[in-house]
Amino acid sequence: MDSNAQRARCVNCRTEVSVPNTYAHGDHIKCGSCGTKHKVVRGDMLRLVIADIAPLKEALANNEALVERLEADLRATRTSVGIGLNGVGIGVAYLFWQVGAKDRMLEFEVFLEAGLVVLASGILLELANYAFLSKRRKLSRLAADIAEARQDNRQLEQKIREASKV
Repeated sequence: MDSNAQRARCVNCRTEVSVPNTYAHGDHIKCGSCGTKHKVVRGDMLRLVIADIAPLKEALANNEALVERLEADLRATRTSVGIGLNGVGIGVAYLFWQVGAKDRMLEFEVFLEAGLVVLASGILLELANYAFLSKRRKLSRLAADIAEARQDNRQLEQKIREASKV
């Protein structure tokens, strides 16, 4: 290592960058590994911050749009009826079975029973879907994706704040 240089970590790839003492506070230097351009921040210790924050702002905007889209998907998944809608088919089949096989007349009681079958089977199917099938997995995956995207947002915002201070 040159005695007229200090070392600092690249903000992007975290490799050591040699910064000669001829570089003053606010000068730009390029990382030899990833090519990211940095500003030199001299103070108590040498730091490097990203020089051009426009790509960071674009990434932040894209990430915020991703969070909004994932949250909309999460809301839609939570409120979806999904497999429980098949309870209507079960109720109609029950009604046809009562009328066709059991020779019952189309009366209020038969419709009431079929309605209760629709309601019960729909609720049971939806509970089974939530407890055992894809709905729970999808909710978990969406929640994890949202948490990861929000963490990325915080990191991008931190990098933008650091770069804006210089």
